[in-house]
Amino acid sequence: MTTPRQNLLRVFRHEQPDWVPIVTLADGYNRPRSMPPSYYEDIQRMSPSRALARTFDVDVLDRVAGYVEHYREVGYTKTVEGHLETERWETPYGELTLRALRTEYPLGEGEPPLTSLARVEYPVKSVADLRAFAYIFEHVEYEFLHDQVAQHVHEVGESGIVTVGAPASPLGMCVRVYVGTETLGYLFMDHPRELRETLDVMGESYLRCYRGLAQLPADGTINYDDTTTHAISPRMFRELEVPFLKASAEVLHQNGKLCIHHACGHVRHLLPDFRGTGIDGFDGPAAPPVGDTTVGEARSGLGEGIVIMPFTEEYAMKSGDPATVRGYVRAMFEQAESPLDFVVDIVAPPGGPLESLWLAVDEAKRLSREFFQGA
Repeated sequence: MTTPRQNLLRVFRHEQPDWVPIVTLADGYNRPRSMPPSYYEDIQRMSPSRALARTFDVDVLDRVAGYVEHYREVGYTKTVEGHLETERWETPYGELTLRALRTEYPLGEGEPPLTSLARVEYPVKSVADLRAFAYIFEHVEYEFLHDQVAQHVHEVGESGIVTVGAPASPLGMCVRVYVGTETLGYLFMDHPRELRETLDVMGESYLRCYRGLAQLPADGTINYDDTTTHAISPRMFRELEVPFLKASAEVLHQNGKLCIHHACGHVRHLLPDFRGTGIDGFDGPAAPPVGDTTVGEARSGLGEGIVIMPFTEEYAMKSGDPATVRGYVRAMFEQAESPLDFVVDIVAPPGGPLESLWLAVDEAKRLSREFFQGA
């Protein structure tokens, strides 16, 4: 009898699966209200995504931490005042400051609030900050959590696969964390040499991390880049991100590991450029209105050889309407047209009704073994 682990690996080998895998994604923000007490007990000892899969009895695609960063020859402090988190790096070339606002959204009584983090001050504010910024990445060390990952692999067993979070692309991290869209755009046009040199330093640092992650007992990595053309132009993507994706995939493949890229934004115009990167899976193509990429568009845009892991659409899931939820899940299967290279990713919408998750899971389970019979 085929196990969920064997079936998932069969999908990533681009072979015919016995059923379309159904996995879940949850975190501190993507979580419905009114979860059963068992879920909160489970997340004390496992990832929220695995706990959600356990709640709904679906296939496990575990998402766990695989490393921590340590700075050497760099002064680093992190302070919290109310909802404001401040990080500072002191280097021989100057001090850089990152400030982020942590917002909590209460749910029901006895339930932990949803939390989100928004950067309100980026450390790189001009070209003058790039030398200090590069120095940080020249002097970061990575500690790999081998024993913890091995424990997750043991616990998951044949119920699924285990992935570790990996550094996102240097360009993506600059957009979301270190530079911001506006300053990055100016640097790209006005200081292209300095920007490229800095991204090269970041990229080599991140590849050092990938080489270590490739030695862990997990099945592969997911990098959470949140790529979107609202922040990255196709030209920027081709010139500054594609080379890094190719290099990171090569490192992982040399060690027999999967390379999965997470991009949940507006990516339809970038899909053809993903084809040559060597990634094994595309996690999170999001349909309108959250993103701009339907399952059908992801399928045709990426071509063969990349597993698509589309998200259930947030507003359909929040509707609570059985016909809307079931109809959306069915549309995902219809647009996929084949069980090959297809994994359904049930995402818990922030504060959404638990009933919608049950409806989505029930419909996906019904279709996963029946819809493509004879395909």
